[in-house]
Amino acid sequence: MSPKAHPLFSWVRACGASLVCTLLAGPPLHAQLQIERPRIAAISSDHGPVQPLQPVTLTVHLNVRNQAAFDKAVEDLYTPGSPTYHQWMADSDIARYAPSATDVETLRRDLESRGLSVLSVSSDRLSLRVRGSASNVESAFQTQIHEFEREGKVFHANLVPARLAGPAGSLVHGVTGLTSFNMKPFIQYQIDPRTGKPLTAARFRASNIASTTSGFNQIATNNCFSGPTSVTLTTKGASLPVGVYFGNLYDTSLDQSGMVCSWTPAQIQAHYGLTAGYAQGLDGAGQTVVIVDGPTDGAQLTKDLAQFSSLTGLPAPNSNSFTVLYPDGPPSALALQTDNWQGEASLDTEWVHAIAPKAKIVVEILPSGAWGELEYGIDYARQNKLGNVISNSYGLPEALFAPDTVQGFEQVLEKAAAAGIAVNFSTGDSGDAGTGSPSGGGEAYPATSTYVTAVGGTSIGIPNGTAQGAEVGWGNNASILSTATNLVLDPGKDLGSFGGSGGGESSFFAKPFWERSLPGAGRQEPDIAALADPYTGVVVVQSGVQFAGVGGTSLACPIFSAIWAIADQRAGRSLGQAAPILARLPASAINDIVPVESFTNVTGVMFDPNGPTFYSSNDLLRPLYTTTQYFSAFWDIGGEYLDLSFGTDTSLTVTPGWDNVTGWGVPNGLNFIKAAAIQR
Repeated sequence: MSPKAHPLFSWVRACGASLVCTLLAGPPLHAQLQIERPRIAAISSDHGPVQPLQPVTLTVHLNVRNQAAFDKAVEDLYTPGSPTYHQWMADSDIARYAPSATDVETLRRDLESRGLSVLSVSSDRLSLRVRGSASNVESAFQTQIHEFEREGKVFHANLVPARLAGPAGSLVHGVTGLTSFNMKPFIQYQIDPRTGKPLTAARFRASNIASTTSGFNQIATNNCFSGPTSVTLTTKGASLPVGVYFGNLYDTSLDQSGMVCSWTPAQIQAHYGLTAGYAQGLDGAGQTVVIVDGPTDGAQLTKDLAQFSSLTGLPAPNSNSFTVLYPDGPPSALALQTDNWQGEASLDTEWVHAIAPKAKIVVEILPSGAWGELEYGIDYARQNKLGNVISNSYGLPEALFAPDTVQGFEQVLEKAAAAGIAVNFSTGDSGDAGTGSPSGGGEAYPATSTYVTAVGGTSIGIPNGTAQGAEVGWGNNASILSTATNLVLDPGKDLGSFGGSGGGESSFFAKPFWERSLPGAGRQEPDIAALADPYTGVVVVQSGVQFAGVGGTSLACPIFSAIWAIADQRAGRSLGQAAPILARLPASAINDIVPVESFTNVTGVMFDPNGPTFYSSNDLLRPLYTTTQYFSAFWDIGGEYLDLSFGTDTSLTVTPGWDNVTGWGVPNGLNFIKAAAIQR
């Protein structure tokens, strides 16, 4: 999709550059009484007011007492040399910044007087879980709530900015739940560029593998490239046009072998240099990784993890090593039909287990993918001390939020950082989300939060003359050269970008102190990266079916979360949020990702009645924005030839050092674990 056609681009253009500049120039978020209308409502279909009796669940966040002091105290926790460096706050420490019990009671009584039920008060006195009818919520917050629809998904949102009426409104920091739009899970399957749909034929072959003793060997190979080779494309029944092409070959998916380009746990463990750590007992033992997911069948998830472990030789999970929780109740049958996260949850769970095989895993399944539910899951994990690492593989572009709509979520994330909990988020799978700019609103929230570590994506095994191949920033472009009906396209059909690591500069949050050396004024993402490209993806068991060619930054985040849990194990204590530490690790700890190019990228000459026309690699893969170094290869899908690139990520660019595709790079195995642990 071209940038001009993308709704996010249209929204940014309509709002004007002045808005972005104003947001960047402003201070970090502070308490405000007014809760803005989310921007997603402006680009969604308005179906009118919700039913007055429709139940609405809210989390009302209270103002921290002396927000500036709390912010400084949290920053000091992550500042080397500070007297409180890594002296994590206990509940009692956070409570010192909480409102008084009198203030909480004032707010509780006010909400109840407006017909709302207070379900619970958080242990730190900083939030109230509230439920009431839509009409009572509208009256209390002086707004109107409408039903909206976007991309087939229905949600509710406040039509105008909301404000709690009366004196109690001065106690409110933010409200989550006035809008219910769902976060997007960032799992990706190999996509057929012709249709934009997952390659179901590749999945079908996987599902027909009955043996559980051969692992994934019958469907997956990490020997994904060959060539270069020449290809002559002709049109049946016509002498012209004729395309004569030359370049690398991508051997995958629907070729005669039936093998899909995918990597197994043992191969990824070796790729990231983790086997040496396992030999020293650094395998996650004694650590817990919490995974937050939307509607999922927990019983099936448990079966899938057991099957995945059996197929790959990983330790079998049991009730002591794997737990499924429902913090806000289990999802309904309808939610499992309309908002199913089964594939996401399988990927998250299986690949934390693959990387930290002795770590305990706790999966929190929420009844919907609404961002308020997922926020609740993170705070539930902190309040109940479920684990020191929380992995989250979802988000949405900042352009769909408004600065004040995320205040409640920000408070939850800051409290987790204060408690020494590493909250990690995927940065997304659509590069700049079609905005055409690294700061156009396509950067993903919550990954842009100052209080999380943002995990971007890479491709692996890209030919570079070495046995193991190169790791490059994830970004795929494609063009169709011929169809399966023996029709040569003259010229080829440029498809542009159809997947890539998210990243860019936040328009909500100023740069934190540990990003001072980076460009721009806003928080930059990502901080770190790992494998995400589904075209060099991994194997997964989902709903009892073996899949290959699975990825997305939904893969990168659990990989990194598991590695960070091992770093905690080595340190003997929680290292807290990873991002501030990553920026100061030695070069030996993180492998910098740099561009890789090929002198045999696909090029060709098209002969037609007008004569020959030469097409360079750049011509075939437009638009490439600022990318000049990349790898491309022929891809034969059932007799249809495409040109597929690796390392071409919209307007985001891989450079030496930190970049907005891969952050500082990828963890370098045992070196990374030891170097991070020293920062204890």
